[in-house]
Amino acid sequence: MKTEPAVIISTVTAFLVAVIGTLIAFGADITDEQKNAVISSVAPLVGVIFLLGPIIRTFVFSPKSTQKLVDNAEQAGATNSPAPVVQP
Repeated sequence: MKTEPAVIISTVTAFLVAVIGTLIAFGADITDEQKNAVISSVAPLVGVIFLLGPIIRTFVFSPKSTQKLVDNAEQAGATNSPAPVVQP
């Protein structure tokens, strides 16, 4: 899990929803309106985060994977010069 920040975010969010649901099930002192508001706002948010997980992963790099890319570039003899632009 250390190498997947998007998975960590999704897991923490799902855990929080489970905790809230458990507190409500065991009779947390909140009104029905508050309970409905929490469930109706958090549940769709979790769904969106899980759906966007693969998209989020394309923009997030772990330190381990970034170091691996740098090491591979150094082994291939890459320089600090910018990459050439390829025209379609």
